[in-house]
Amino acid sequence: MNKLVNALATFVGICLVILGAIFVIAWSVENTVAGGMMVLIGAGLMYYVYRVERIEAAKPKLVSQSFNVTMSGSGSMTQKNLTCKSCGAPIAEKDVKVVQGGLMATCPYCGVVFALQEAPKW
Repeated sequence: MNKLVNALATFVGICLVILGAIFVIAWSVENTVAGGMMVLIGAGLMYYVYRVERIEAAKPKLVSQSFNVTMSGSGSMTQKNLTCKSCGAPIAEKDVKVVQGGLMATCPYCGVVFALQEAPKW
C-alpha cells in the first residue's frame, strides 16, 4: 500500500481507539458498546496496516543486474587432432562424450575407451 494511505489508516485507527476509550470511560451501556466497537475497529485497522507493511517488507525486491564476462585462453588457441592412445587412429567429435564431468573418447577402430586429459598450461 501507499505510505500516505498507511499513515492515514494508522491515524484513523489511533483516533478510533482514543475515542472508543473515552466512550467506555463514560460508562453507560450504549456508550460502552459503542466505545468497545470503536476500540476493536481501530485496533483491527492498525493491525491490518502492520500486517500489510510486514508482507510488503518480506517480498523480494527485483533488482536488474547485468554482467559482462569475457573469456580467453592463456596461450595460443589451436585445434589439435585427437588420436587413439592404443592404435593411433584419428578420433572424431562424435566419438567423444562427457561422462561424470570428464571427457571420454571411444576409438571407432579398436574400441578402446580412454579419458582425455588437458595438458598443463605451464
